[in-house]
Amino acid sequence: MKRDAAQRRAWLSVCGLGMLALAGCATPRPQATDTTTFWSGRLALQLLSTPPQSWSASFELQGSAEQGQMTLLSPIGTTLARLSWTPHAARLEQGQDKTESSNLQSLSQRLTGTDLPIAALFEWLEGKAADVPGWQVDFSAHPEGRLTARRSTPAPEAVLRILLDR
Repeated sequence: MKRDAAQRRAWLSVCGLGMLALAGCATPRPQATDTTTFWSGRLALQLLSTPPQSWSASFELQGSAEQGQMTLLSPIGTTLARLSWTPHAARLEQGQDKTESSNLQSLSQRLTGTDLPIAALFEWLEGKAADVPGWQVDFSAHPEGRLTARRSTPAPEAVLRILLDR
């Protein structure tokens, strides 16, 4: 009986150390100071190119179209990329790689492979239409925290799906 208890304690200790090691690898996320300008959830982007491309990630978006930050996270919570912007500059951080630009759209292109209307996302997430050439937004599932936006032009076509955390 004592041997079983000792083995159980050893096993729990090893598991506990493993959990601590995994927690130490997690990237700390910025805390939102104003919950009205903070969204989180999952997004998926499909490019109907040849060959088709798609990716998905958890996201955190805060701020406004004029000044803000979008963080893309892996399934275990590590930061894949961080895009931040002000009225005068934009910055993309992917690991050790940091790129600066005066144009938010050029960095969203670099990040996603297409011209993603990040500034319009703020309006869309509030359930408001924002006119972006080529994009059509379906708000029918917005009350459930879902949003689908489709871009028909320019090619390739793109489909953006967002599921907000509730």
